[in-house]
Order: sequence, then structure tokens, then C-alpha cells
Amino acid sequence: MKLEDVVPAARALLPATLERAEKTETQRKLLPEAVRDLRDAGMFKLVQPRRYGGFELDPAAMVRASSELARSCGSTGWCLGVLSVHNWMLGLYEERAQEDVWGEDPEVLLAASFAPTGEAERVADGIRVSGRWSFASGCDASNWMMVGAVVPSSGPIPDLRLFLVPDSEYTVDDNWHVSGLAGTGSKDIVIEGAVVPEHRSLSLVEAMAGRSPGQELYADSPLYRVPFGTMLLFALVGPALGLARSAYASFLERARTRQITYSAEKQSEQTPVHVLLGEATYQLDAVELLWERDLAEIARRTRDKHEFTLEERARYKRDVGQGLRACQEVIAKLSGASGAHGIFNSSPMQRAFRDSHAMTTHAALDPTQAARTMGRVELDLDPSTAIL
Repeated sequence: MKLEDVVPAARALLPATLERAEKTETQRKLLPEAVRDLRDAGMFKLVQPRRYGGFELDPAAMVRASSELARSCGSTGWCLGVLSVHNWMLGLYEERAQEDVWGEDPEVLLAASFAPTGEAERVADGIRVSGRWSFASGCDASNWMMVGAVVPSSGPIPDLRLFLVPDSEYTVDDNWHVSGLAGTGSKDIVIEGAVVPEHRSLSLVEAMAGRSPGQELYADSPLYRVPFGTMLLFALVGPALGLARSAYASFLERARTRQITYSAEKQSEQTPVHVLLGEATYQLDAVELLWERDLAEIARRTRDKHEFTLEERARYKRDVGQGLRACQEVIAKLSGASGAHGIFNSSPMQRAFRDSHAMTTHAALDPTQAARTMGRVELDLDPSTAIL
């Protein structure tokens, strides 16, 4: 698959994705039939290493694909972005770790929870990991987990690592009862004393600094020169634009014929609605153009072996966060102008409203923190964030 093939391939999945959107939400997970369709279409391979059957495309591939799918189902689009970037992340580990996961089946998927909420201690044959991790999106479709924990060390910087654990060594706590992105199945993962071999751990400090084992293994690949934080942020944000585009299309279709209750006017005749639509199209076009500019710049600079500056990475974070906020604002305005019919479960507007709000609660995507990071960097201060 080439970059130009991604959107048509994702678009072909929209009818089936839309048909099962409500079921995805009520079942609170990425459905097996959705996993099958995404796998058959090659969607999980977009940024997977070629060595294991992936396409190793530019980051724009997963942003465009997840955005497109979110037009039909925000949860499915979210899971695609998350599971895709985890395939890229596995490529950062030692070769032995990649073989452990993909050696027999390169189609295997991984869920993750990065926050270091677990405990880790060195033992004779590896590192013993225990604890509970939340927000493991797509865990029902996955056979492995990446979980974060700090390994005790004497160094000045905490040794934060991501550990690879097979599904035989963890349990899923089905506690995902939420208002938005319900279909992502982002449940808790519980591990009780799993011993992880050293080669199945990845130093996040080293990965963020561009010094992971996989970045040496794939030294010739521009994809593995993308900064860790930048890759993660763009993997998460794509569905916001798809949700907003879908909400806009839904609003426009109904507004053409909607008769305003207790009024002689149709909604299509109201001046405030005209202004709303004009402003919404501007905001969404601006977000898309800005993200595409950033993604094209990232692709170009990785091919040129460019060392990304702190200012550049802060700008990408700003654009992701502020773009997300713009998408959410558009959806909120359209929802508010949709009348009482917009609150029905059968309306795509209410799901877009809840899903977009849920996205802004993600710690890495917080629009205010993204703006703050940019402001601090502009003033020559420490960025005060680990995801950059």
C-alpha cells in the first residue's frame, strides 16, 4: 500500500463501520468483525516495520486513516490510530522482543498503558512487574500489553520503562463504563508478578531521545526518525477531525429540510445558521491544512535526517492540541443548533459530541497544556511535559 491508497482503502470500510457503530458503543469494545475488516484492508500495517509485513508509511497514513474511519465511528477510528502506533512502537524494542511478538504471527496486535502506575523490581531472570494500568484501548483485540513502570535505579532520572507482557500473564478488568469513546474498550489491565525478560523492556527516556534499539535496527527508515512524542500525538488526534466532518455533514443534511418549531422559517433560511456553517468550514479546513503541513514537514525532514528542535516538537504538540479543541468546538456548536432531535441515541451528533469531549480528556492531548508547552518553549523555559 502507498500513502495515496490509504484514504480510499479506509473509505471502503465506512458503510460497514457505520452499520455497527451503535453496537460497538453498546458492546464497549472494538468488535471482532471490525478487527477482521481492518486487518484484511491492511490498516494495522500502515506504520509497522516492513521486516514484519508492514508498509512503513509516513505518519500521515495513520492520521488520514483514523480520521476517515471516525466519520462512521469515533471509537473504531481511535482504536485504529492507537493500535497502529503500537506497531510502530514495538519496532523501537530490541530485535529479540519483536521476534517474541511477531515471529510466528506478524498480525498480532498490542494494547498499551504508558502511565507508570505499576511496580517493577529486578530479579534473577528479569524484571518482575505488578500492578494495575488504566485506559488500555483495544485490549480486547490484542494479545500483548505494553505497560509502564519505573525500575529502581541510582540515576538522577527515573528509569521509566515500557514492558511487553503476553496475555497469558495479565487479566482484563471490564470496568469501561463511560460516556465517550465507549467502543474503544479502554479497560484496566491487572498484572500480578509477571517476570519480563530484560530485552522486553524499553527505556522511554532513551526512546524519546532517539536512542532506542529499534532506531538503530531501522536506521535507514525515515519513519523511525520521527520523534516519539510527535508520533504518539498524531496517532491519537486523527479521529477528532473525522468526527467533526461527520457532525457537519449530519447537520447540513438535516438543516436543508428542517422546519423550526413555532416558527415559519426553515433552519436553512436562518442567518445565524449561515454564519455557523461558514465558520465551521473555516475551522475544519484550517485544522486539516495545518496538520497536513506538519505531517508533510515531518516526512520531508525525516528523509533528510533532520534533527528535530525543541521548538518544532512544541509546535507540533500545539497544533495537535489546538486542532483538537477547534474540532470539539465545531461539534459543540453544531450540536447546540441541532435541536432536540440531536440528543437521541440514533443521532450521530450526540455520539460525536461525547466522543470528541472524551478525546480532550486524554492527558497527552489536553489543548490547554499543548498551548502552555508552546508558550514555555517560546520563553526559553523547560517544556514541562514528557510527551513532546
